[in-house]
Amino acid sequence: MYRLYIIAMKIILFLLFLPFNLLAIDPDREYTLTPHSIGWEYEELTVTTEDGFDLNTWIYAPNPDNEKDEVLILAYPDAGNMSFYVYHASILANLGYTVITFDYRGFGKSSDFEIKPNNLFHLEFSNDLKAIVDFTKSRFQDKNIGIWAWSMGTMVTTYAFEEIKGNIDFLIYDAFVYNPENHIQRIKSVKGKETFSPIKSEDYIQKWKAIDIPILLFAGKEDKITTAQDAKSNRYEFNIKPVIKIYDGGHLMGFQHEIETRGFGNWYSTKMDEFIQKK
Repeated sequence: MYRLYIIAMKIILFLLFLPFNLLAIDPDREYTLTPHSIGWEYEELTVTTEDGFDLNTWIYAPNPDNEKDEVLILAYPDAGNMSFYVYHASILANLGYTVITFDYRGFGKSSDFEIKPNNLFHLEFSNDLKAIVDFTKSRFQDKNIGIWAWSMGTMVTTYAFEEIKGNIDFLIYDAFVYNPENHIQRIKSVKGKETFSPIKSEDYIQKWKAIDIPILLFAGKEDKITTAQDAKSNRYEFNIKPVIKIYDGGHLMGFQHEIETRGFGNWYSTKMDEFIQKK
């Protein structure tokens, strides 16, 4: 029990300082937690992509007392692996959502892949997401499917959108990247890192402008990379106007918003729940 407490504290400390660990692809092969570690029922399985990569996948069972008709697929950012998001996923599963997490190729227990750490993302990660979406649609035919994407995950999802849109019903983006060129410049200015985009900015922008399903955007007031102003100024550029929620904090710090008064993730998950149930 003490060991699990220590592990939990390490994860919470990682989450509190998450913004300082991101903005360069940095996969971790070892799992710090599993859903079993916190006593959550789950299924572990392998999903294989069309190009032959095996993706380790966890399916979190929804709280049976308030099971909902939606599945959330987590497309996490560019560091760690899916074990770093066990608490996030379990909070949504406790609200009644089936939550699916997976590791991109080169992350966690998924197939080996040569990572270029200075890329904003790899185009191949979109193949991974497509495989997970296809699997989810086949497995949960009677449920609505949404993608919950963070930072790099928003680029992966946007790049894949045209191929997956027929199988998903809504999007939740946190720290959305609107313009790869601007993103690269900001990372260099704030972090001093050189990064590269595998897609031209104009091509990427046209992809997100074509999003035509309900979308919720989270943005942090103190985020200097994916800014709250970006979310506000680009709101009317989408095919469907998104819902925007601004929180106090920096890059990907939404789960810490109001943590002193409401606890970890309560404000954030409530806003997600409200959006999904009203969409």
